[in-house]
Amino acid sequence: MIGCTKLPIIERMPTPSKESLSTVSLFAQVQASLRADILANRLLPGAKLPSEAALETSFGVSRITVRQALSALHAEGLIEKVNGKGSFVTRPDEAPHLGPLTGFYEHMRAGGDKARGKTLSVREGKASSVAAEALRIEPGTPLLKATLLRFVNDEPIAYGVLQAEPALTRALLAQDLNVNDVMVILETRLGYRLKSSHIEAGAVAAGKMRARLLEVNEAAPLLRIRFTPHDATGNPLVFSEMYFRADRFSYKAVLKR
Repeated sequence: MIGCTKLPIIERMPTPSKESLSTVSLFAQVQASLRADILANRLLPGAKLPSEAALETSFGVSRITVRQALSALHAEGLIEKVNGKGSFVTRPDEAPHLGPLTGFYEHMRAGGDKARGKTLSVREGKASSVAAEALRIEPGTPLLKATLLRFVNDEPIAYGVLQAEPALTRALLAQDLNVNDVMVILETRLGYRLKSSHIEAGAVAAGKMRARLLEVNEAAPLLRIRFTPHDATGNPLVFSEMYFRADRFSYKAVLKR
């Protein structure tokens, strides 16, 4: 549930079947069940896990099996152990370092510039073939689209459209997309754990409408960048298509192997 702050209560978890025991170790099953609850936000960041004794009873396994599962979750960075208090779901980094593309505001402000945005419109629409492919949905699926304009030192630098399933778009808008980056909101405000962001870049002419908004010539080149962040399970969350002024914005990356 997006934006929910109530901590979930685990009353009873199903005992693994004999069939599953033959192919997957007991501790791996316990780990997988708890991991699924964490990634689906049924166990929210900061939530305390049930005690080892409670987990032992819920899963019908031994104490050492529970401890192996918790150790595996700790190694993944999904939980942390606090001496004398128990195990807690970790919180995503409060200030993720996202780079100039997915962390536009953060990147600009770090350089001493003033960055802000303006929401031009919010409307319902149908997924285009490009958005549908990125979000792995059928073309024509209803989405809620937010049209955005971004400024640096009060000069328009980027224009674009963000689209996602309606509930998620509303949740992002409620956290103020005019001052906060999408990836930061997803991780630090909405509790998503992000695995990757798929990025596609290319050059296009501004055209009449974008030229007017970005205060450039209609033939001026713009850097078009499409972003699709994916959660820890690999599911795409949001599709954004942004157009940046090539004379005011550049993208540099260092690839390591």
